[in-house]
Amino acid sequence: MTLPRFSILIPTRERPDTFQYTLKTVMAQEGDDYEVVVADNCGSPRTKEIVDEYNSDKIKYIRSDTILPMAENWEKGLAKCSGDYITILGDDDGLVPSTLGLARNMINQTNAKIISWKLHTYWWPDTIVHWNRNILNVIFGENATRMDKRNALVAFYKGQISFGDLPMIYNSFIHKSCIEQVRQRFGCYFAIPHIPDVFSGVVNLTLEGDWVHANRPLAIRGNSGKSNGTAQWARSLGAKQREQYFQEEKTKLEAMIHKDLVPSPNLQIIVANCKIKCKELLFPDDNELIVDIGQVVSAIITSLNAEPEAYNENLADALALAKKHNLVIDKSKIPKHQPIKRRPFHGPVRNGDNITGVVVNGDLAGISDVFGASRLADALMPPM
Repeated sequence: MTLPRFSILIPTRERPDTFQYTLKTVMAQEGDDYEVVVADNCGSPRTKEIVDEYNSDKIKYIRSDTILPMAENWEKGLAKCSGDYITILGDDDGLVPSTLGLARNMINQTNAKIISWKLHTYWWPDTIVHWNRNILNVIFGENATRMDKRNALVAFYKGQISFGDLPMIYNSFIHKSCIEQVRQRFGCYFAIPHIPDVFSGVVNLTLEGDWVHANRPLAIRGNSGKSNGTAQWARSLGAKQREQYFQEEKTKLEAMIHKDLVPSPNLQIIVANCKIKCKELLFPDDNELIVDIGQVVSAIITSLNAEPEAYNENLADALALAKKHNLVIDKSKIPKHQPIKRRPFHGPVRNGDNITGVVVNGDLAGISDVFGASRLADALMPPM
């Protein structure tokens, strides 16, 4: 039997309402050179029923009888992947119709070991971020760029690029040889628990093999009501989902955050936590890759009004972190609390004279799930 070229791993934790559409975006891909691995983390029978409806040899289904921490479930699913190139797709995310066609072209033309991409974003109708419900953000982009791993790593630690710009297994096809390099070093691929996605992006920058990044999105990030990422970003709205996440991870926020920081769901602190832990494990003696605590404090303060509903909590975190490291904050630089009125928006997104994307009102467009969103997003892109 010929092994598949691509493995798409979908870890899922009791989200059949979104998982069914995520799987649908994958099974709609053209070609026979891919497999789908579903890692069911102690879900109800409905998840298995959705898989069985396809009656397809392309799908491998595994299930844990107990709730596993996220990284353990991902690792378990990864062990079942037999493709040359592997990606992980969240159970509220989706591929676009052109995903594998574009990936094949990029690999054939570059022979790169890592193929990463930008992401469209779809806000499900039940997202906790209520002003974005059923909104699709489409990013326009063409061509691909051969990337310098070291430059990207330095830029990430300097705060010049975000973790979303890293070649994470969540937004990339990673060659199995790269994954094996990490396994040989640590015994597993997700060597730091609780941050498997960001860790994969950092560790992939330390491996051998070329990296090519597509400016055209090859997938769509879904933000549903049970999204753990959204619960972190929307601090004022995500407390319930965060608590469930901590219970299932069998940990607490205080245990997850590095001792040099302060326990907080603030996104700047979460990212700094990832950077510190990755440095300690991967390159402890690299003096160019450091986490500037003053820069973290400044970033929290600068973004206070990005979520004015959590202004006081985020300001308290900035002050506590500064005090912990004996940093002096110029009080005149702290922006005043400026509550904003959330207004739904749809239409072209401009950067100067250029249109860089479009925001689509899903209600008006007649979509209500990531499958419909993925097809609409691809239809708005130029032909391959």
